[in-house]
Amino acid sequence: MNISKIHSVFASGCRELIVTILFIVVMRLLTGVELVDDPVFWFVLALQIGIALFLLQFSNNYLIIREKTMLPAVFYLLLTGIDSTSYLNPEATAISLCCLICLHLLFRSYQNPDSQKDALNISLLLTLCSLMWQQALFFFPLVWYGFYRLRCLNYKTFFATIIGVLTVYLFIFTWMVYIDRPMDFLNFLPQKQDLLMLQPLLLTSREWALCFYFVIMFFVSGFSLYIINHTEKVRTSTFLHYLYFLSVVVFVLLMLQSKSKTNWAMALYVPMSLLLAYCYTLSRRKIVGWILILNFVFFLGLYLWQWK
Repeated sequence: MNISKIHSVFASGCRELIVTILFIVVMRLLTGVELVDDPVFWFVLALQIGIALFLLQFSNNYLIIREKTMLPAVFYLLLTGIDSTSYLNPEATAISLCCLICLHLLFRSYQNPDSQKDALNISLLLTLCSLMWQQALFFFPLVWYGFYRLRCLNYKTFFATIIGVLTVYLFIFTWMVYIDRPMDFLNFLPQKQDLLMLQPLLLTSREWALCFYFVIMFFVSGFSLYIINHTEKVRTSTFLHYLYFLSVVVFVLLMLQSKSKTNWAMALYVPMSLLLAYCYTLSRRKIVGWILILNFVFFLGLYLWQWK
């Protein structure tokens, strides 16, 4: 068995991406026959495939990985495929898309001191997301840190994010006053007891296995980032280190607020897919190829586990 050739094909072959998409569709059809007649099922599936393709464009535009690879999309589809709680959850998938758009706007601001427009757009998007999932507000400190790491944080970008929040809530308040229901505005404000509540871990055995996998990959990707720190361009290294930081923080929040585990997981899959793709693309050593194949076997096992 030529492991190096198999590794190269999976890392850069367009046909393998098509096969992965077909595999995900077929497995969902076989394991969720009762969902086929639900249009939400097809909408969420189409949106997740679209996000996977957007991830490829995102990775290529910002040179997250030096070589052309399909692995970001493959890993994203595999991660969402083993999470059956997202199949009929357009809210969670929308949060995943929001995370990717925010990363696009953030990375586009690299070393640009006049990036207040992107900061405003990120703020508007996160505030709108917080209306359906108030934990989205936790991403604001992560965005500010991102602007700092990308050397574009200043008083203009900071206040642009504040203006974005005020704009959304001012519009809602104005509308509530217009329809003569001003007190209903309070229902749109985040509730402290829900936003900051620590919740017990409500994870299944399969989800614990996936969390253990993430912990291992954090060590592996962290070691990889340490090794490449002096070989990658400064811009790429900065992007990768921020994606790593974002992944770890979101994973911790997932563990602390497992009641919203599906939403947190869908936000985690975006940066995690890029990190996993980076770890397995650049090296062509046989051991890396074997580990990549073991990853696919692990995902297949989790996929079958959820429907046993």
